[in-house]
Amino acid sequence: MKKDKNKTASVFDVLMAELMSDVGSNDMLEESMSLNPERIEKIPLRYRIIALGFLQRMSLNELNDRLRENNCAALYSRSLWEASLIYAFNHGLSYKEWKKLRDICLEIQEENEIKDPFFTNASISMKDLKTYLDENSNTDNGAFMTQHRTGLVLKVLQESPNKEEEFHSLLKLLVQDLTPVSEKTRYYFCKYLYYMMVTKAEEYAASLDAGIGMEDSLYDVMHLFKGVTPLKRKKHTSEEARDFLMQADISPGGIFDAFNEFFFDYVSSDWMAVLIDFYGSVDSIPKSDIHTVAEHLRNYNPEKYANLSDEEAIAMLRNEEEEREAAVDQAYSDDEGSGRGYQRNRAGENTIRKYIKGALDIDRTTLICFLLFFGSNTTLREEDVITRERLSRILDECRFSELREEDDFDYFVIQFLEAKDPIDYLMEEVTWYAKNEKNFYLYRVYKDAYRSYDYF
Repeated sequence: MKKDKNKTASVFDVLMAELMSDVGSNDMLEESMSLNPERIEKIPLRYRIIALGFLQRMSLNELNDRLRENNCAALYSRSLWEASLIYAFNHGLSYKEWKKLRDICLEIQEENEIKDPFFTNASISMKDLKTYLDENSNTDNGAFMTQHRTGLVLKVLQESPNKEEEFHSLLKLLVQDLTPVSEKTRYYFCKYLYYMMVTKAEEYAASLDAGIGMEDSLYDVMHLFKGVTPLKRKKHTSEEARDFLMQADISPGGIFDAFNEFFFDYVSSDWMAVLIDFYGSVDSIPKSDIHTVAEHLRNYNPEKYANLSDEEAIAMLRNEEEEREAAVDQAYSDDEGSGRGYQRNRAGENTIRKYIKGALDIDRTTLICFLLFFGSNTTLREEDVITRERLSRILDECRFSELREEDDFDYFVIQFLEAKDPIDYLMEEVTWYAKNEKNFYLYRVYKDAYRSYDYF
């Protein structure tokens, strides 16, 4: 991987920001236009770029290019709020003039309750997923191909004359196509999730036919699907098991856990934990590396380790490791007695549920990571396999920049996709970052799975 290059913006400037949502958008843009440095620096990068677009009187194309250069999504035509921005930048309107369009958006929003028609139940079933994909796809021999509804809405917005009354009528006409989040990112997330779940169901059915390997395939379905205990208690034919799973509810928590496990878990740990994992345990650190590890500890937490000798620092680390392992053992023991173990990873579970239900937007980094996971666990048609070209095409449809070798994160993704053993490559990269006292890219994906703006 290319290391320590100068980039326009950190990949984490655009992580998990919910920037397509109308909630808080007006306030964020207003803050960005305040020209108060202390206030602006806390605003997500995407809003700051949009504000700069107004100040520099950028065209729509110039603004979208600037957003993509910084790994932010270009303006999305099916968001009510962003439709007004597309209209404004396409017609060269000022920020003051755009605010009139914003008021029209608020009026339209009051007149028309924009609700997502899919996934209306608390649980999410395979049938729900298929219905969503059917409604948002063109199909070819059972394969889902995205519709280009977003492009059609954009075309209408760009070709409309610059009149307030025209804009009002236009939004009323388009209101059924407006969504609270970027439908493209949600669509591709759901599409490849569905393909993975179908693959797991088919693998389990095939194991029943073969009469071998049932334990591994049963573990997968027990983990990823809900309410499948009957498969374990009673013998089923492969056809019965397949039909059962295709009607079952999915497990958002299980999907997140599998995502975590796919990336070997520790990639989401901070760099010090990864470094210790590299050695296996504190007691496995070679004597020749004691001083180096102690120096890492002093840099990691100066308040705790700065005044300790190498031996004292390692001894404290050993005690912390033992206490941590004892705490984990106790947590599992308590869960077995109380039946409440499911609560430990509710943040990841809720995040998956929100992505599917359109309650939380999916940023570029997170979309890429999940597509790598879904695609690696799925039997796909050749044209759907996640390759560099396919991923770039998906990103472009989602209004994100395509993969670029000059971007550190993108370079990692390209190398991952082209590596003979992607997981070995991943582990080498994580270790390199840890040895250089840096957290890996995915650290923030996990750590902030339930947060939005805190880290900007």
